[in-house]
Amino acid sequence: MQVFISYARADGLPYAKRLVEDLSEYDLDLWLDIHSIPKGANWDYEVQKGLDSSDVMLVLLTPSAVNSQNVADEWSYFIEKDKPVVPLMMVPCEVPFRLSRRQRIDFTVDHEQGLRELLRAIGSPPKLDPEATARLKIPPAERPVVRSGGAPSGPTAAQLPRRPAPSPPTPPPDVTARVLPVIWGKRYHWLNGMRPATVGQAVINHRELALVPANAPMLIIPLRNVSNIRQVGGLDPHIKIDFYSAQGNFDSLVLMGAPRARRKQINHEIINMLSLLKGRALE
Repeated sequence: MQVFISYARADGLPYAKRLVEDLSEYDLDLWLDIHSIPKGANWDYEVQKGLDSSDVMLVLLTPSAVNSQNVADEWSYFIEKDKPVVPLMMVPCEVPFRLSRRQRIDFTVDHEQGLRELLRAIGSPPKLDPEATARLKIPPAERPVVRSGGAPSGPTAAQLPRRPAPSPPTPPPDVTARVLPVIWGKRYHWLNGMRPATVGQAVINHRELALVPANAPMLIIPLRNVSNIRQVGGLDPHIKIDFYSAQGNFDSLVLMGAPRARRKQINHEIINMLSLLKGRALE
């Protein structure tokens, strides 16, 4: 199932990014303009393709979204094609009349509850195999709970046991850079394959994933920017990698082992090595 995410960049981009991160754990193909439209492509044409190839639309309701003509054009087109549209209330705002008749899901109070309701609304897609998906999140820093009197709860500094002086950090085990033959591109379709596809080598070390084509500039993705890695099955098993570009935009690509005979083996090597390296402190 392909899911089209409609939102307004002015105030909806953070919500769209978080939603993509949450839904990437499930067997869904997500269409989001900032990582589904190739650079230099005709914007209207690519949006039209995304609308036609998607099965369901999620409309992220924010004050800017309800006043956006582009967002209105997108969900109106879906309604005219008699495709399901699911409004998601991200920020309290007035709901357009044609969307007000549709059951909407509230994310303003409890994001996790809203996500559970959304998954049920789109048919409860199966969760991807956790062994094949590396969810790579940095846990939030712990903060003291402040009571009504203004004092943080928990023991005072005087009550806390003294900690020994930290020992020098143990250097991580040396992981030699791997060079593997791969094919990569922006999208993969079960019928048309990878279009467009680039053939070259994947060079993986403890700092980055570098994709090196024969006659073009290489693509370098710092490992600290990688947010999600998952194996996707099908006729040609491949890997989908979600990451943040140098400009801070959410992006993704798909890649697979170049020789078909070694495709699964290379895919597993890439996933295992990236997962191992992402579990270490990065420079």
